[in-house]
Amino acid sequence: MRQTVILLLQQGCSPEQISGRLRLEHGETVVNHETIYRFVYDSALGRQEKLYQYLRRGQKKRRSRQGRRVRASPIAQRTFIEARPLAATQRTQTGHWETDSLLFPEEQALNVLVDRLSRFTVLTRLEGKTARDTSRVLVDRLSPLPHRSLTADNGSENADHATVSEQLQIPFFFCHPYHSWEKGTVENTNGLIRRYLPRQTDLTRIAQEDLDAIANELNLRPRKCLGFRMPSEVLFGYSVALSY
Repeated sequence: MRQTVILLLQQGCSPEQISGRLRLEHGETVVNHETIYRFVYDSALGRQEKLYQYLRRGQKKRRSRQGRRVRASPIAQRTFIEARPLAATQRTQTGHWETDSLLFPEEQALNVLVDRLSRFTVLTRLEGKTARDTSRVLVDRLSPLPHRSLTADNGSENADHATVSEQLQIPFFFCHPYHSWEKGTVENTNGLIRRYLPRQTDLTRIAQEDLDAIANELNLRPRKCLGFRMPSEVLFGYSVALSY
């Protein structure tokens, strides 16, 4: 079990995703996500292997339990994920996107957009982590692509969701607090991106062209979940020949 947890952490899975996946496979709770957090931060092996670096925020020390309690969100007028259309939930239609901020040292961040059905990915460097920076990127990047809805977490960078909805003319949905697994498509994609851009990457050395190249590689990769079609093929409805 210890080896399985370490492997899944290294692949970019969060403790919640690991716990939830093992529960799904075994039909019962195998290991609680809090136990995994304690293993990462408190065990001798966790400290020796620096397992914290595989967590989303990569913090050397865990925030206090008080800091992790659910507090009132500063985001007004949220619509939660259960109101999302079935076409989005069941992945029967393209244009239903999930978004997340991928964090790096020195307050640097990327915006990640992933289409739920096709897994088509868009990566954009954020000038800052403000709501205005994020909303501008979401509108600019989604405008030329098929777009029908958007799902995000409760980070303050999503506080300007009403502007995004108005400009794109789509509904904006939120996961429940501390339920990042509800946007599992983008969370899984974050793990893939971390293989190209580890947590300690200095984004000042990474041009937007480099990010586009990473996204392009992901979008031209055959996926088993798509019947070995490529995300680009599914989103845009055309065939692409593999290059060797």
